[in-house]
Amino acid sequence: MDVALSPEQQLVVDTVRGFVERELYPLEPEVERTGEVPLEIGREIARKVRQMGFWAANIRAEFGGGGLDTLTFTLLERELGRASMALTV
Repeated sequence: MDVALSPEQQLVVDTVRGFVERELYPLEPEVERTGEVPLEIGREIARKVRQMGFWAANIRAEFGGGGLDTLTFTLLERELGRASMALTV
């Protein structure tokens, strides 16, 4: 089965992939070494995710979420899963 992504879905994939590579990968060695995410780093990650519009992405827009459909949300989660689970939001 060949499923082509919509332009919006591809944009989500590219945006989240860039975020993971730019913002999360550099934090992984320290988090893996210490076994914890400092509170301020966790807050900063959450702030950036909110800015990108991906906070509560699976919640319907009328309830304050991102309103992503199931496939697009799964694509977002797949990209976040490329980073250490301790760093994902």
